[in-house]
Amino acid sequence: MGNQRFHIGIDVGGTFTDVVACGGEDGILALHKVPTTPQDIARGIAAALAATGVPPADVAEIAHGTTVATNALLTRTGARTGLLTTSGFRDVLELRDGARRSLHGRQTPFAPLIPRPWRWEVAERLDASGRVLTPLVEEQLAGIAAALAEQDIEALAISFLHADRNDAHERRARELLQSSWPAGAVVLGSDVCPFPDERLRTATAALAAYLTPLITRYVAGLTRVLAEAGTSPAFRFIESAGGSMTPEEVRQSPLQTILSGPAGGAVAGAALAHLLRLSSAVTADMGGTSFDVAILQDGQPRLRADRALEYGLTVAVPCVDIQTVGIGGGSLAWVDESVAGGLQVGPQSAGALPGPACFGQGGRKPTVTDASLLLDRLIGDRTDLGLPHLDRAAAEQAMLAEVCPGLGTDPRGAAEVVLEVAEAHMAGFLRVQLAARGIAPARATLIAFGGAGPAHAAAVARRLGLKRVVVPYLASAFSALGCLLCPPAQVALLAVNENLGTLSPVRLRELCTAAFPQEASGRPRLALILRRAGNSHEDLLMVRDLDETEAARIRRYQTFTQQAYGVRPAPDTVHVVRLLVILEQGMPAVSLGPALEATFRRQQERYAAAPPAEIVASPGGAPRLSVESLSVGVPAIGPALVVLPGASAFVPDGTAYHVDRWGNLVMETGS
Repeated sequence: MGNQRFHIGIDVGGTFTDVVACGGEDGILALHKVPTTPQDIARGIAAALAATGVPPADVAEIAHGTTVATNALLTRTGARTGLLTTSGFRDVLELRDGARRSLHGRQTPFAPLIPRPWRWEVAERLDASGRVLTPLVEEQLAGIAAALAEQDIEALAISFLHADRNDAHERRARELLQSSWPAGAVVLGSDVCPFPDERLRTATAALAAYLTPLITRYVAGLTRVLAEAGTSPAFRFIESAGGSMTPEEVRQSPLQTILSGPAGGAVAGAALAHLLRLSSAVTADMGGTSFDVAILQDGQPRLRADRALEYGLTVAVPCVDIQTVGIGGGSLAWVDESVAGGLQVGPQSAGALPGPACFGQGGRKPTVTDASLLLDRLIGDRTDLGLPHLDRAAAEQAMLAEVCPGLGTDPRGAAEVVLEVAEAHMAGFLRVQLAARGIAPARATLIAFGGAGPAHAAAVARRLGLKRVVVPYLASAFSALGCLLCPPAQVALLAVNENLGTLSPVRLRELCTAAFPQEASGRPRLALILRRAGNSHEDLLMVRDLDETEAARIRRYQTFTQQAYGVRPAPDTVHVVRLLVILEQGMPAVSLGPALEATFRRQQERYAAAPPAEIVASPGGAPRLSVESLSVGVPAIGPALVVLPGASAFVPDGTAYHVDRWGNLVMETGS
């Protein structure tokens, strides 16, 4: 980057907080890891910044991927939230969408974010066109304000019937409530979801209100901690669609951080796919708690205009289409005698504390990480990067106590079964995601990262029929690096009622301008949310080019539906119901190719000048090789354990592999 200022990307994971610093005179990337501090994320970030050794005055920008909103939703630790609705619609949050969540039709327990005693009704009514049928009965709001105070409600969602057509009643109710209940946060459904779907609008407003106080406190605490550390850089949060936002924008739209952390990894994966000219790719981010998958489409992460919550309601939040399953390095393994086959792996996780048994922090139950260590897929000592020393004896003891008796085998044999089960789960999950989008596995490249992803990627790819795996040089902190690749952006969802076959380039530009009437410039990325006649399911079609003809766009959509559903809908039966617009208003802080190449070259030079002590493989284990010791482009054949910064990539027996000039490990897993 050619100057002394540093740009820092931070990704807070379930087990570790990853930091990538880029800057100085040569623009080299530096990786650091510190344990995540769930009880005080802001203090953990301060510790992560201190670990970089960068003087506070030299920090130009911090880009932060956060899981605060996600964790609050999963653990139900958001604000005490109330709901104000039109009389007769108090229970709209109780309605399900009718979708079956599993092949057996089993549903998770239904528990709306807002309990029924914290929902109030008020007399008012609009018709479907927004015309007033019953004026707002303002006298009722005084009693509701008193009830909010008595119940210690921190935030209130207001969602009135047909407010997408006329928001006057919602705004008047907010004005009156805030005059007598000034301490609470108020969110309007017409602001966060201006679409004609009562369930979607109410659920979106409820979640936005639920998160607002929490995110507001988090942003304030983080700002305070950074000031105490003597730094006041430009600070940006990664938002769910792959852009970045200022703290003030996050306070106004906390819902946009619901997939903040995983979005960074998907953006980095797309940048790497573009660098390597991969026509079809899928990213797999495996950390301590989850296995996150994103499909890359036209060189960009595939997007969504909504997100389904764990209890069956959908909220309108533009986001990268990331699908998650509870398999990570910290996923617990145990034998359930009531289940055929017995062995279970995940979704329960050891988390940051106590973590896997081999971390030596009090964990007593075996995890996927413990199994990987016992099978020589991990390096025991990476304390140079802030990782704990891995205790093989503790992993063996945990396996002996929890898994070996049920399987009748020794710890190594038990570890093999644990990885068989875990990798079968991952492969099956990937297969479903690819099939749902009409992508043949043999055509796609797997980009695997996260602290645990490289150890399992080749085995998963072989199961699935993927022919190539790419493990990025900084795989263990790839999401943190991705935070530096997310440009400043504005995101908008616009209600549309157009036929796909007649949506001209001129009309598309008009809609794009309507989404951001105040913004003068930027690079727009557009996606069309489509619905076929007689079908409630919605599809998303990226806009490759604003000048693409209507006929070409129809052909692309028909190709997708043919591959995914086996049908080719007639053009006049496909309607655009919403438009997703992402207006990028700047350039990323880092250029991926030059930064990776310079970093890998520097590390190779250091390795050549002072080779570290040889990493000795255990008896029967694969040879262990530092990635910096490999010659660029020279092919080799597995087995091997290739040691990368903060991660280990396992190359199975007979698999061809090489390292490219950016330090990426490329494995040819196809036949």
